[in-house]
Amino acid sequence: MAINQGKYKPTICAIDEVDDRSYKLHNNQDDDMLRNNKQQQQQKQQQQIEGSETAPLTTNQQKLHKDETGLNRKDLEAGISMGTDGEGDGRGGGGVGAGGGAAGGGLKQTSANTPNSTHPSANGLRALLLPGRRSFDALMSLSRKRRILYVTTACLCALLFVIIIMMLAFWPEVPFHMRAPLCLERECVESSRQLLLWANTTKSPCHETYDWACGNFAKDYGQGDYFVIKRGEWNYKTYNEYQELNELNRFISMLPTNAAEGSVAYSVESTITSLYRSCREIDTMDKSQSELLLKRAINSVDGWHAFSNNRLQHWEYKRALVHLQAKYGIFPYYRVSVENGYNSPHDYVITLDEGEIGMPDKYFYSSGADEEVVRGYKLLLRDFAINMGIVSREADLFADDIFHYERRIVTHVEGAKASGDRQLNKLMRLAELKSIAPSLPIIESLQAIFPNTKITEDTEVLVRDVEVFHELSTLLSTSDKKPINNFIIWSLVRQMLPHLSREYRTLAEHFDHAIYGRTASYPRWLICSKVVRDWLPFAVDALQQQPPKQQFELRNGGEGGGGGVVGLNKTQGNEEFLRLMFYSLRNQLQDSLEQASWLETSAKQFLKKKLSEMRLQYGIPNEILYQPNYLKDYYNELMLNNLYFVEHLESIWTFRRLRMEQKLKPLGMEDAIVSEMYTRNQPQAIAYSNKLNMLLVSPILAGSNYYDYRYPVALNFARIGSDILETLIENFATFLLQFNAQSADLSDAVPEIRYAQPDVNCLAAGQPPHLSHELAELSPSALKSFHVTLSAARTAARALSSFVSAIDAGRAIQGAGIDQAGTYETLGLTKRLRVPGLRSYNENELFTLAYMQQHCSTAIADKDYARIKPHVEQQLAERYLFNASWQHIQFLPHSTNCAASEVSCSNLL
Repeated sequence: MAINQGKYKPTICAIDEVDDRSYKLHNNQDDDMLRNNKQQQQQKQQQQIEGSETAPLTTNQQKLHKDETGLNRKDLEAGISMGTDGEGDGRGGGGVGAGGGAAGGGLKQTSANTPNSTHPSANGLRALLLPGRRSFDALMSLSRKRRILYVTTACLCALLFVIIIMMLAFWPEVPFHMRAPLCLERECVESSRQLLLWANTTKSPCHETYDWACGNFAKDYGQGDYFVIKRGEWNYKTYNEYQELNELNRFISMLPTNAAEGSVAYSVESTITSLYRSCREIDTMDKSQSELLLKRAINSVDGWHAFSNNRLQHWEYKRALVHLQAKYGIFPYYRVSVENGYNSPHDYVITLDEGEIGMPDKYFYSSGADEEVVRGYKLLLRDFAINMGIVSREADLFADDIFHYERRIVTHVEGAKASGDRQLNKLMRLAELKSIAPSLPIIESLQAIFPNTKITEDTEVLVRDVEVFHELSTLLSTSDKKPINNFIIWSLVRQMLPHLSREYRTLAEHFDHAIYGRTASYPRWLICSKVVRDWLPFAVDALQQQPPKQQFELRNGGEGGGGGVVGLNKTQGNEEFLRLMFYSLRNQLQDSLEQASWLETSAKQFLKKKLSEMRLQYGIPNEILYQPNYLKDYYNELMLNNLYFVEHLESIWTFRRLRMEQKLKPLGMEDAIVSEMYTRNQPQAIAYSNKLNMLLVSPILAGSNYYDYRYPVALNFARIGSDILETLIENFATFLLQFNAQSADLSDAVPEIRYAQPDVNCLAAGQPPHLSHELAELSPSALKSFHVTLSAARTAARALSSFVSAIDAGRAIQGAGIDQAGTYETLGLTKRLRVPGLRSYNENELFTLAYMQQHCSTAIADKDYARIKPHVEQQLAERYLFNASWQHIQFLPHSTNCAASEVSCSNLL
């Protein structure tokens, strides 16, 4: 039976030929016989390979079989000799030739018991074991040191192989910030520089939060050019204001001073430069000129009893009060303004509110007020009287009389607000109001302020608090002429002091030191830049906002200008990104309102409807900028040809009064937008128009470093995003007043706004005891500001997460109405680049760092201004806001993997 059927395959015999030589070395006495047998065997094997499919067993195979059956060496040799002489057919047949019978029979029996044909695995095992044995024999033949080196190397290679396999199996995912490309554009570097300038990222955000976010803020302030020029507290808002005024001062210095008369440049640019130059030259005025101007103004209101030539027998406070309001815009007792009504369509209506007092807040007239501030105020009154020629004793009496009379006014007003029967924001006829407050010359004041408008007893006005006007009328009817005369004269002088000669300006600065702490004075360029911005805001913004260019610019690249890349200019890019951010913030604010269980359902739906219908206006409308004579016509009635700077107060008020009266007439959309943006008492970068239900964003943001669409998304949400939300949330009070006015059923009206009265105990959780006590004594406006700030930050954080998710998913922002794919790509939002120096920070961490830096602050003077800041500015100190934000906005500590407090106020959005 053949061993292998079919195609020939080499057998183990070819391998064992090597061992034949080893075997013959151990049998020296039979070398010749074995050599002959070997030659014969090779010849046989060659014949078998050439002419047969099977080959005979080799000598070593026969040797292996012989050893296994117990044959001795002689029998084995005899069997080999006979086996080589006869024919081998692979079955162990007997030998052929003389003397081959017995031996052949023995060999045949032996071959029958070998596993050559019946157990083929034996040869395979032998084939596998022999190479390993030869390797082991070769290893053992080496020296001991070489064997150790060989084994050690083999073990190390095996260990390295195992390590590589384990690393491939358990290699962690590469973090995104290591894979994301780094942004090296100028705006990215600038945003990183702004954050790292104040932060100290080596500190722990969990345990050293303030040092982590604001560790270098005080140092940067101390090394800056603006050191000790800000009163009270240097914080992020004052820092940005300084930067804005510094840029405005540079802009004014570049305006032409000799424009051709009759041109737009002459009417606008020349007006700005004239006002600025007049402000800078104020030091040329001496004390005698200031006294002359003061006496002239005092005589215009029928004189002051402190002068020897004035008597009070024929002095009428009504006539003096009307003249003061109409000519100078100063409003003691009651204030006149033009605001939006609460009934749809929210047209403008004349509004009456309580008037001005000398101290920053009513708190300073209470028994527990800051004594230093009270002494500083009385010293201001006394020194003014002495400078006007009043003897020291009379000057002291004048100071005491003014302070106590103003305290009496505050007592009457607060008593009216504490009464149970109050009528707030009531629209009523002047005849009805005259019967309630007969001692107040309201009709006469309105007729003098609005000479081009027909004012009669049938004219309707909006009264903020009817009971307050009743109490003010009672106060005037029960007061002597002397305190009334003192109060009216002081109201006039108080507005003029900062614009007179150095002797009188110093008096006002000393009072500021009592409030804010003793610091250096403002540089004159800063004061004059602020005057220009506050008095001529529309002219400044219109000149700074360049006419809009084409939306897409072609940035030439390569030689010959080929290969251009389409991109946005800064103004258009800022506007487009702001629009996306606005709708994202608005949508998130609607979701937050849905979760506000402390709001009635009907009022909640009204607020959401107002938000869904709200629009955005970025900068001055383009249609106005394209009109060459719009600016000239707007400022046509402003005359600034006065000799002394203080006389500009009358000219500016006359211009404002005419613009305010213009609002009582029908206005087009463009005029209404300009009126809403620039007829406020204080210009605002972000404002809300109730008339238009529109968010108005000043163009000043387009050129500032505060906001840029190329900054990281988180940075913009933490800054301008939270500012937008603060403006919207702050106007929720107005929205609810509109809801009450439009409610058909009075039972649906919301009597009070709960969110404006936050839980003081909740907000004071985790704070020092003295802060908790001070928080409980804050005015409602300060508490409302605190609540608005925290609610805006919480909503902005949620809006950021939604915005980033929408970009990653390529999903459109609801309400934006854009091609999200093209817009995201054009604005560079899909790149997800990292900023230098903060590459390991993701969006949430960048938001936290940027927002917490909004509350960086440092005390400028040694005075504890933080304690009285809520009463001076109606806002909490920034350090307290910093701690409260970290305490009540869980998103902030969570973003930095810090433990967050579970304390959260239920009436925060």
